[in-house]
Amino acid sequence: MNLLNIVKDQISGPLASSASGFLGESESNITSALGGIMPGLLGKVSDMASNESGAQGILDMAKGVDTGMLDNISGLFGGGGSGINALMNSGGGMVDSLLGGSQAGFLDKIVGLSGISKGSAGSLLKMAAPMLMGLIGKQAMSGGLNASGLMSMLGGQKSFIQKMLPSGMGSVLGLGAGLLGGAADAGKNVVSGAANMAGDVAGGAMDAGKKVVGGAANLAGKGANVVGDVAGTAAKTGGSMLRWLLPLLLVLGVLGFFGLKTGCSAVDDVASKVSDTTKNVATGAADMAKDGANAVGDAAGAVADGAAGAAEAVADGVGTVAGGAMDLAKSAFSSVNAAAKKTLDGITMVAGSAGDQMVKFVEGGFKGNSNFRLKNANFATGSSALTAETKSELNNVVAVLSAYDKVNLNVSGYTDNTGNAASNVKLSDARANSVLAYLVSKGVNASRVNAKGYGADNPVASNETADGRAQNRRIELSLRK
Repeated sequence: MNLLNIVKDQISGPLASSASGFLGESESNITSALGGIMPGLLGKVSDMASNESGAQGILDMAKGVDTGMLDNISGLFGGGGSGINALMNSGGGMVDSLLGGSQAGFLDKIVGLSGISKGSAGSLLKMAAPMLMGLIGKQAMSGGLNASGLMSMLGGQKSFIQKMLPSGMGSVLGLGAGLLGGAADAGKNVVSGAANMAGDVAGGAMDAGKKVVGGAANLAGKGANVVGDVAGTAAKTGGSMLRWLLPLLLVLGVLGFFGLKTGCSAVDDVASKVSDTTKNVATGAADMAKDGANAVGDAAGAVADGAAGAAEAVADGVGTVAGGAMDLAKSAFSSVNAAAKKTLDGITMVAGSAGDQMVKFVEGGFKGNSNFRLKNANFATGSSALTAETKSELNNVVAVLSAYDKVNLNVSGYTDNTGNAASNVKLSDARANSVLAYLVSKGVNASRVNAKGYGADNPVASNETADGRAQNRRIELSLRK
């Protein structure tokens, strides 16, 4: 069963025809918008229903929808504004539950896809959500599906969703890799390519190092070989001299016995030459050994110089990064909205709160940590809903962002390591996007804030203790360009 085909046949046509007049948009543009809204919503629903508890939540939501409206969509619009407003009111709650902080980015995609206004896109989304959920509920009831059965049915929609989902929308909605399909594969290829490239660079550096060391070793070996050759030559020379010198000495001794002094002089000359030759050989061998040792020393020095140069380059790189961070901070806080700054100056920040950290960072000359952790990032277990304490702290952050209107933030969500890792990433992402949505609802331009969840990554304390786990369940704000 292809739910998107059923949506197209039974819902999209009548809804586009009726909604175009109500919203003042062309029917073709409304149809284009629905072509992105329906697969996007179904993708999000399927992603949320990928486990039994999530599927139960979707089932409860779907069963609460009046499925009778699906049989008379045009009549719903013909009954006046009250019926449509009631539909959008119920749809608004569904959209918030389904999309959370990704709603603004999703609407931007729909606007770009269809050309309708953002207001019309938001209204159409609120109309479409209960109709899609009504269809899911109708299918579940007619098939007698429980949570497990619904999870199976929605899991079977993956290939249809992948075909219909507009490019880039899956990442905006934060869909899992199973629904992103080709996008996930492309991501894997990018990571794999980066890893291969890193391996090539490392391999090249290692090969270069091997060549330097190998060259030094070869040079030392050659020096040793030369010394050996010279020593061998000396040994051979000495050996062959002895073979002819001893008989000669005997002959000359006999001649000397008969008073032949000239023979003795010849022996003296030969002995002197042997001594000189031996000295020359020894001196030459020593010089060669010294040259070899010097060459090895030079090669080792070159290696050491190279290592020192690499260390210096790394240090320079670290300094550049640190300098860039400082420049970013100064640039971000350089633009001041005077009226908003006056309001900010009148606010007493709670010590240690994110707003207090940001103000102290500016007043302290941009020194210290430029990551600002929410002090009261409190969430109910398994929930991304903001508490009153968290909202109060975020109001101070809004005041800072209003005063310094060039400051852009990354919102990063983290959990402890308790539970399923994938679920933790999804939960941390939902919490980060809840913070983003709240900041935007208070007037911060959505383009100034990014949000992402990292699950149990980058812990700031040990997960072995309750206090450590509490510290790791956090929201951090950091500057971005």
